Amino acid sequence: MAVRAVVACLLSQQVFAEMHRGSMSMWASTKDTLVGYKSMGSACMFADKKMGGLESVTAQTPYIKAKNYCAVNRGLYGNGEVCGRCYKLTYKGDHEQGLGRPGSHVVQVVDSGSWATFDCHMTVFNKITDYDTGIFPVDYEEVPCETSPEGPIAGVLDDDYYWTKFVFSNLRYPATAATITIGGKPHKMKLIGGYWGAWTGPIKGPTDIKVTEENGDKVSFHNCFGGWKNRKTGAACKTSQSQSLVGAKAFPRQSLSLMRWEIDPSQL
Repeated sequence: MAVRAVVACLLSQQVFAEMHRGSMSMWASTKDTLVGYKSMGSACMFADKKMGGLESVTAQTPYIKAKNYCAVNRGLYGNGEVCGRCYKLTYKGDHEQGLGRPGSHVVQVVDSGSWATFDCHMTVFNKITDYDTGIFPVDYEEVPCETSPEGPIAGVLDDDYYWTKFVFSNLRYPATAATITIGGKPHKMKLIGGYWGAWTGPIKGPTDIKVTEENGDKVSFHNCFGGWKNRKTGAACKTSQSQSLVGAKAFPRQSLSLMRWEIDPSQL
């Protein structure tokens, strides 16, 4: 049987993450500013005091360790959906007083409460502007986060008999949905201002967690904590990541080429 391969290049329109215009200010240069000031944590809870501050397992992302992180304003923060999201910030050298020099860098969102669109650690503020004070105009667009080799993390922020709080960290995109299954019974988790919570009541058994990222990818945590009764504040569950077979997307999406194979009926 002869098979004729016909290559059809179907060029789809490139769809890039939307570019926005905003402003960027700077904060102090202390090691834990914004992400865990005086180890009290931030709105996104990555370095919360109860979990170990900057030593907590959820504070080990490449951006937090390199101080490439920012707080955002109330409009961008929302209910915490932006926690852990990464943006590329670009300064084009268009400060009204001619300050600094053009530059860009990728940052991760770790806190709220900024007056400017972004309020960044001095380290990354200087990388972007080559300056150490002021408010600068920036363009910003969402990009996938780089992750550490440890992979995605589900950290226990706080626990009691009925209600347990979680922080998801080291993801490429923020979580948009999460379910925890204990002893075979699923419980839908809820995003509350920066952390995820689960109301379980008196229950025990093997524990799995499934998270859907903003781009549709799925993350699964299996056999967490050696069983639900063993969970405790500061504990963490690690995992391997797999993509959803249907609907998984990446931001930005790239053009695709499709190879189509056709069989010549006369050659059968």
